[in-house]
Order: sequence, then C-alpha cells, then structure tokens
Amino acid sequence: MRQCLTSTEGGYYTTNRQGRDQFGQKGDFVTSPEISQVFGELFGVWLVAEWMVQGRKKHGVEIIEVGPGRGTLMDDLLR
Repeated sequence: MRQCLTSTEGGYYTTNRQGRDQFGQKGDFVTSPEISQVFGELFGVWLVAEWMVQGRKKHGVEIIEVGPGRGTLMDDLLR
C-alpha cells in the first residue's frame, strides 16, 4: 500500500500528473473541508471550548492534522 500511495515513481499522492488533482471537485474524491470551511471552524470552536473546560492548560495544545490532503481542515480550524 505504501508503494502504491507514496512511491516517487507513480505513487498516487506523490506523482504530479499535469492537469490531474486527487482532491476537490475535479479530483477523485471530495472531503468535508473541501466543500465548506464551516466544518473546520466548528471543530476549532469545539477545541477551544474543551481547552477552556480543562482549565486553559499553560503548556499549550498540539493540534496535528494527519492526512494526505492540502491542510484545508487545519486552515479552517485555525481561523
């Protein structure tokens, strides 16, 4: 699976085929963040609310988006 998805020679996510995009309306699939920023913004509101309920920890919070996309969810979440 790793070879198919990330190989430098023909990997699904790593090969830049001219005029071809894996994500978005013209790509192979569309995810919630690609449709509307509301999902990410609501997720951000929830994260802040949870942080506040936990006493606003001084050591900070690490938010990591794991996935092969463009980081759209994280962009919306941090708005």
